[in-house]
Amino acid sequence: MEETLKSRKEIQSLFKAGKRVSRFPIVLVYLPNSLSKNRFLYCPERTVKTAVQRNRIKRKLRSVIHEEEKNFLKGFDIAILAKKEILDLNHGELVKILVSLINRI
Repeated sequence: MEETLKSRKEIQSLFKAGKRVSRFPIVLVYLPNSLSKNRFLYCPERTVKTAVQRNRIKRKLRSVIHEEEKNFLKGFDIAILAKKEILDLNHGELVKILVSLINRI
């Protein structure tokens, strides 16, 4: 089961020292951790105006991660930065983009 990254200190170090890979409309920031599991952080960009849209983006990302996480390498903290255009993608396109990004780690 996936875990959410919650510690403020760990989130700051992730953004400070992490590496980035991107494919429109998603950017991944990742950093190896010393655990045997991945921890995720979901970040819709600030231009997504309403909480309803931001929450919808997070739900879509969580569902893809939940479906595909068994195929991912373990031991990373991963922040998923999503632009508002993610709302226009269907589920299949989103899976394809996110899996290709995580496989590049």
